[in-house]
Amino acid sequence: MSLRKFSFVICIGITALFLASGFGIAGERILSLIAILITPGWLFARKYSDTWLPLICLLASVGLAVVGILIGASSLWMFLGSGFSLATWDLLLFGAALENNPSGKQNGLYEIKHIQSLVLALGFGLLLLFLGRLFTIQIPLALLILFISLVLFGLDRTLGNIKNQLWR
Repeated sequence: MSLRKFSFVICIGITALFLASGFGIAGERILSLIAILITPGWLFARKYSDTWLPLICLLASVGLAVVGILIGASSLWMFLGSGFSLATWDLLLFGAALENNPSGKQNGLYEIKHIQSLVLALGFGLLLLFLGRLFTIQIPLALLILFISLVLFGLDRTLGNIKNQLWR
């Protein structure tokens, strides 16, 4: 089993574990069962990764996490479950993209770099989550809207630069 497949299976298990545990602690047994039943959907989406199934599984997992936060389940478990479902989705689409390429040393290095960056992003996100739960900063709404606008503008400029580089 390759590192990509192993990481995919681990992320599916962690997603189901965190979501089901969060709902189980909150006393929501049916939602906990639904969180566990999404796991076969992820496996089915892996087989048919060129359809809408990966996106549907991602939306179902993140939607369950949002429902969990809204009904008062532990936000920590819900954030962790949704974060690992995003990692599962990324690994699923990454695996589908690499299946068409012939295997080689360069693909292996690319796969390792991708998984390293995914682990780094998950770790940084978890660090920010824990810091956000530790420190509470009250930001005025106008400043928050300005900050969000600045981030969206930066993302737009970055994507524009990437498109310009690709079309040269």
